[in-house]
Amino acid sequence: MAKVAVISDIHGNLPALEATVAAIRVEGIAEVLCLGDVVGYGADPGPCLEKVWETCSVLVRGNHEEAVLDPATARSFNPVARVAIEWTRRVLDWDHFGMMKAMRSVFEGGDRLTLVHDSPVPTSGGGYLHDARTAAIAFRGFDSRVCIVGHTHVPIAFVAPHGSSGDGLEPGDIETHELVDGEEFAWPREGRAILNPGSVGQPRDGDPRASFAVIDLDRGTFGLRRVEYDVARAQASLRRVGLPSPLVDRLAIGA
Repeated sequence: MAKVAVISDIHGNLPALEATVAAIRVEGIAEVLCLGDVVGYGADPGPCLEKVWETCSVLVRGNHEEAVLDPATARSFNPVARVAIEWTRRVLDWDHFGMMKAMRSVFEGGDRLTLVHDSPVPTSGGGYLHDARTAAIAFRGFDSRVCIVGHTHVPIAFVAPHGSSGDGLEPGDIETHELVDGEEFAWPREGRAILNPGSVGQPRDGDPRASFAVIDLDRGTFGLRRVEYDVARAQASLRRVGLPSPLVDRLAIGA
């Protein structure tokens, strides 16, 4: 595994997923890794599951898949998210449920790479890695050089300058790096990194374009990519199936 694409948080947004897969193919990248939350929020959970199943070599289960499979998990979701999960559970068929059950909770690719949806050390706050404090805790949960996560819908990189999971890192030890569309972020060879490719289907960083990343483990780079897609088509699908209006509105503003 050298140069591969990483996608996350598709959330039933088929137009965004289709545009992202097309962009990956244009770059000539054959292998795609998925960090979960393929379903939830969006109007096309079934087609999105089918698309990632045929496209991705590794699929990690997200908290929205967990909530569809286990209704009790959805109780902690906000009201809009719960409505979307309940609707998603009703429209999926048994094959789709089988796909979600077959997703793994963590992928460990030796000493080079770990994949998990939220955090290698989930917390009571839901495993959101937003800052140096939460990242310092997360570095204790893996020993590979790189851990790639999703869940926050915001592309970002955290770097620990040295060591392993037993080093007891503090927030002051962690470097935080903004990821910029089209630029390659290189993590230090002697350090470790937590990397987030952002969200394909529901970005929350103020940029409505779909987000994914290309990682080259041999060169030690992680390049963010943003992709224009038909937002109006995704919004029309949400309206057609009657999902809550905040899910429609947020797509246009990346929030």
